[in-house]
Amino acid sequence: MGDLWAGAEVHLLALMTYLVRLHDFEWSVVLFNEGRLADELRKLPLSLTVIPEKYYSPPAIVSRLAKIFRQFRPDIVHTHKYKDSILGSIVARYMGIPHVVRAVHGMPEPFTGLRSLKMAGYTIADRLVTGRLVDKVIAVSSDIEKVLLRTYGSNQVVCIHNGIDLEAVQLTTKRAEKRKEWHVDDREVLIGTVGRLVPVKGHAILLEAFRILRQRHHNVRLIFIGDGPLRGHLEAEAKRLGLDQSVIFSGHQEQSYDFINMMDLFVLPSRHEGIPMVLLEAYALKRPVIASQVGGIPEVVTHAHSGLLVNPEDPTAFAGAMSDLIEDQARALAFGEAGRRHVECEFSASMMADRTARVYRSLCVGAK
Repeated sequence: MGDLWAGAEVHLLALMTYLVRLHDFEWSVVLFNEGRLADELRKLPLSLTVIPEKYYSPPAIVSRLAKIFRQFRPDIVHTHKYKDSILGSIVARYMGIPHVVRAVHGMPEPFTGLRSLKMAGYTIADRLVTGRLVDKVIAVSSDIEKVLLRTYGSNQVVCIHNGIDLEAVQLTTKRAEKRKEWHVDDREVLIGTVGRLVPVKGHAILLEAFRILRQRHHNVRLIFIGDGPLRGHLEAEAKRLGLDQSVIFSGHQEQSYDFINMMDLFVLPSRHEGIPMVLLEAYALKRPVIASQVGGIPEVVTHAHSGLLVNPEDPTAFAGAMSDLIEDQARALAFGEAGRRHVECEFSASMMADRTARVYRSLCVGAK
């Protein structure tokens, strides 16, 4: 991991920011890519090694991992994504490291063609390695936990919700200035979402919902924050629907907080999610949320209390929910306030780190 700045990367940075404050541990992190995550981790009191996967074959990565493990002799290796989990778990056990922990951030994404075959191979290998070599599997949502329990059993699986580092949610530009920068009028309602432009995120559904919404509300704009393989298709579809003047494709943005803050409504139309970090970020900024009723999202969004949940793949339902909150601004503001309180109480990074450290300690104590 490390090449992207997505949910797993945000999760790891938030986790390490609080774990390094625990003085009964020493920390060493290995990434397979340079990038923003590596830059941020270098600011923390830990050892960081980057093995750039674009320059190293899997056997070479295995050799480097073995050298690192031999140097640091960790008691626990904690992995996150498919590649680092498969390679890291195998090397850790070969090197005699006592314990391996695996975090699962989401279920396999649906792909087609060669990517589908590649993902199937990763999934099978990961399942075999996890079942035989991993001590504890951490699910980031109760929804994922239920799936993993059927595969690995209750002794191996534990649920620790994703948490957000609320101290890191800092704005660099005022809301009015940011809207002016992107030519959004004060009288316009700005609807937005953040995420990779890939099929599982459901951007095409949101685009169709926005077309329906425009039939009733003309003072609305839509902004997509993020990039990905579907960008060209979505831009063409927006033009075909006559929405190209009302839809903004910002591309990837390093500082997403400023963009979320300038939105009036945050919409997450995903087809599946664990506990999406971007949803926690929207609530940290008190944005009213409309989201798909899938995966771990209902664990964050309480329908009609801190947001609205709608059926995925239903653009009419999304359009209706957006229209309801546009017409009831007091309710929208109340949702944002309730969401912020919920994140503070249940989804903080400090709580996530404490629960993760508890898993580490239980493994080490149980081994004695």
